[in-house]
Amino acid sequence: MKHNPFRKRTGILPSYFTGREEELNELKKIYQSTKQGVPGHLILYGSKGIGKTSLLLKFQEELTNFDDVYSVRIPLIEGNFEDIYTLIIEKCSDTLDINISHFWEKINLLGINIPLIGGISLSREIPKTSPAIAFEKILNVIYDELDSDNPVLILLFDDLQRIMSNEETMKILSILQNALVELNLKGKNIMFVATGSEDIFYRIQDKLDSAVRIFEPYLIGPLSYDEVCEAINIPIKKQNVSFEEDVLKEIYELSNGIPYYMQILAYNCFDEINEGNKVTMAEFKKASIHSLNILAQREFKVLFSKSTMEERKILCLMAESDETVLSYSYIKYNANLNSEPSALLKNLIKKNMIIKPARGKYKLKNNLFKSYLQNLGINQDTGLINY
Repeated sequence: MKHNPFRKRTGILPSYFTGREEELNELKKIYQSTKQGVPGHLILYGSKGIGKTSLLLKFQEELTNFDDVYSVRIPLIEGNFEDIYTLIIEKCSDTLDINISHFWEKINLLGINIPLIGGISLSREIPKTSPAIAFEKILNVIYDELDSDNPVLILLFDDLQRIMSNEETMKILSILQNALVELNLKGKNIMFVATGSEDIFYRIQDKLDSAVRIFEPYLIGPLSYDEVCEAINIPIKKQNVSFEEDVLKEIYELSNGIPYYMQILAYNCFDEINEGNKVTMAEFKKASIHSLNILAQREFKVLFSKSTMEERKILCLMAESDETVLSYSYIKYNANLNSEPSALLKNLIKKNMIIKPARGKYKLKNNLFKSYLQNLGINQDTGLINY
C-alpha cells in the first residue's frame, strides 16, 4: 500500500515544502539585522490556509543552521489575559531548556507569582507592578539565561488573531510592544515574528495604532502554478505515481494556489490512483467530490449558514456567473434584491465569503467555495436552497 504524502489538515509542515523563497529570505534578513543589534519585528498575514504556520515552522527549522539563535514558537490560545501571559513564559522556559527551578527562582525574586511546573501551584495573579514592566523583566531573565555571548532570541507567535478578540487579551500585544522596545534599547537582540489573519493589521491599527510602527506587515500570497506542480510532483515521484497535466491544472485552478486546498485535493487524488499508478481526469472528478465534502464539513457549511436570504441571492449570482469578478451595478440589477446591495456586500466581505479586489468589484473567496455553492442549487429569486 502506497503512503499518501499529502496533508488533509493545516498547522503542520507538508511532506515537501516549496516556494516562499522571498518570505524566507526576508525573515533571514531581519534575523541578521537583529543579530547586528538592529532588531526587526514582522507580522505574516494572509487568508486561511495560505501556509502561514508552515512558513513559521520552516523558518524555525532553518534557524537550526545558525549559531547563537534561540527560537520559541508559541501557538496562541483563546483565553484570558493571565492564561496567555503564563503560556508565553512557560513556552519560553520549556523550549529553551532553561533549568526550571533556577529560572522560577529568579522570576519569584522579581515578585512575580506564576504557577510552577511539577504540581506546585502558586497564584496566577499578575504582580502589582505594571504587567508591561513585569513582562520586560521576565524576558530579560530568559535572555540572560541563554548560553551564548551574543544570542538572538526569536519569539514566534502563531495565530495572533486569537488574542485580538477582546480588550483584555489584546493588552498582551501592547505589553509585548513596550517590552521589545525597552529590551532592544538595552542591547537585547530579541526578534518577534507572528502570523495572523487577512485583517489582522487593520484590527491592530484600529485598537493599537502605535503597534503598527514596530510590527512590519508582510502579506503571504498564493503559490504559483509551477510551485503547485512542484509541491505535488516531487512527493508523488517517490511513490512512483503521476498526475496528468490536466489534473495539475485543475488542482491549481480550484485551489487558487492556496496550499491548504491544494493539499486536500492532492490527498484525495492520490487516494484514487488507478491501476497504472496514475491520476487522470476520471480519478480527479471523484477526488474533487471527496474534497468538497471535507471542506463543506470543516468550513463551507458554517460559512454559508451565516448568510441571510438576501445575501444568498448575491452568492447565487456569483456562483452561477461565468465571470469571476462582478461589478456593483451588475449585482444591483441582476440579484433580485429588495434593497441596495451595499450593506449586503459589506457583510459578505466581513463574513469572509466574498472579496473586493478593486473599487466596485466583487468575487467569491475562492473557486472551491464557488463549486460548493453551485452544488447547493440556490434559488436566485428567493435565496432558498432547491431540494
